[in-house]
Amino acid sequence: MEMRTTAEWLNPVRIGGMAAYFVASASCAAVSARAASRRISRLAAILGAFQVVLVLDITFDLRWKLYEWLQGEAVAYGWYDRRHWPQVGMLTILALLLLTGVTIVRRRFASPPGAALAIEGSLLSLGCWATEIISLHSTDAVLYHPAGPLMIISFVWILASAMTTVGIFRAGIRGRRVL
Repeated sequence: MEMRTTAEWLNPVRIGGMAAYFVASASCAAVSARAASRRISRLAAILGAFQVVLVLDITFDLRWKLYEWLQGEAVAYGWYDRRHWPQVGMLTILALLLLTGVTIVRRRFASPPGAALAIEGSLLSLGCWATEIISLHSTDAVLYHPAGPLMIISFVWILASAMTTVGIFRAGIRGRRVL
């Protein structure tokens, strides 16, 4: 097992991801506690739990542990060198599933305003997570391209978290209950 220093582990990219998903999870918790509508309270709780999982994922490198396990299995079975087209296929299926999900969410959560945006932010996070696991070289080259002290992936995480945060607050604003 490779040991890393705190500075190597706690880098700006990781801090950005942990902070973005922490803010989204805290926002969902606040809305869940104060929303008058049971539907929005439940939605906020579910999205908040998902955001907490993403904080833990980034904190403990869970996606990379899963990726390394999958890579080891592919090498062991002799599939690793032939992974390009299956990865393209998986990314295509993922894109279709996400587009279908957005279409369903927009119909089912058209009201209250913001609910669809919150779910779409979480779908973007899920799609980004799956894309990182699939790890096609050309998508990795884009997502892990440096942008100042961060990487492009950091801005995707921040955007997805902001969508969830703004959306859930917008959905929860209508008919808030007082604690």
